[in-house]
Amino acid sequence: MSDKRFKDVISEGFYLFRKSYKTIILPLALIFIISLIIKNLLGIDLNWQLNLISPAIEVIIQKDPSALNNADLSVMFEYISLILSAEFLNNLTSSIFNVLALCLVSNYMFNKFSSNPSNFVTELKKALNGRLLLVVLLLGVGIAIGSFLLFIPSIIIYGFYIFYVFTYHSEEGIQPLKKAREVARGAFGKLIGIFILSNLVIFICDIIFQLFANPFLIQMYDASWYNPSTRNYGSIILYDLLYNLPEILLTPLFICFLTSLYGFLKTNREQQLQYLSPSYQPSQKFDASNTEVSKDITSGMYCPFCGKSTPRIEFCVHCGEKINFEI
Repeated sequence: MSDKRFKDVISEGFYLFRKSYKTIILPLALIFIISLIIKNLLGIDLNWQLNLISPAIEVIIQKDPSALNNADLSVMFEYISLILSAEFLNNLTSSIFNVLALCLVSNYMFNKFSSNPSNFVTELKKALNGRLLLVVLLLGVGIAIGSFLLFIPSIIIYGFYIFYVFTYHSEEGIQPLKKAREVARGAFGKLIGIFILSNLVIFICDIIFQLFANPFLIQMYDASWYNPSTRNYGSIILYDLLYNLPEILLTPLFICFLTSLYGFLKTNREQQLQYLSPSYQPSQKFDASNTEVSKDITSGMYCPFCGKSTPRIEFCVHCGEKINFEI
């Protein structure tokens, strides 16, 4: 897939975003909000302990490193452990609910991409099948644990099996996990690209939002919300919702990019398999009386991009480029 083709994928992703936003924003935002609520309920004690230990850490940081004693090191170790525990809990919750959200809308989005008639409620019911748990375990839990191990396992799982959110719907004989890997083969860089781009768009919008909202959010925040004696779950959750507002509103962007890339790769893969099949017969729209022309047409052509011989189908079987001529 060339840079031009990747631009087409991104362009189609933005088009899907505009076309499907009104339909999918509500369920995706609802799942995001539920994940925020659960994160706060599970991690509120960790956050309170971090608030308690933070003043001691600030004092230790200002000390000469050679003057640190065992008590200081113990406090630092406890602080790091609390941070890692809170971060892992946040990543695990976010990852599980993100994958769940992708699964629930993936089939509807692919039908939209393919211009097939589709009802969101019907596709949502189909998504709630027994294989959903396997997808959440592999991608949700697997990516969260991998991110705790220097991110390398997470990147591998994402690059190899992210299309599992689409293929687990399949009722065909091929195993969904195997199919997801086959579609993703050779597209690792593009998968990383759409992940970075979608997060970059959210990051830029978040910076702009924080420029205007930060004064209000800083004034609103109160550490006593986390104190067990004055705990205020409502204020904590409301604060988090306001703080993450740009991410909530742009939640559909990634699934739109992912659907666009999956649709292109799936079509390309199916055409390659069709050509390699023993039953493949090249189409002919030429006068059979002209033997030389007919022989030349059915024998294929040389791809103008990679220079290799390829049959006259929509995509080159070697480099995947679209060949612009009438079949």
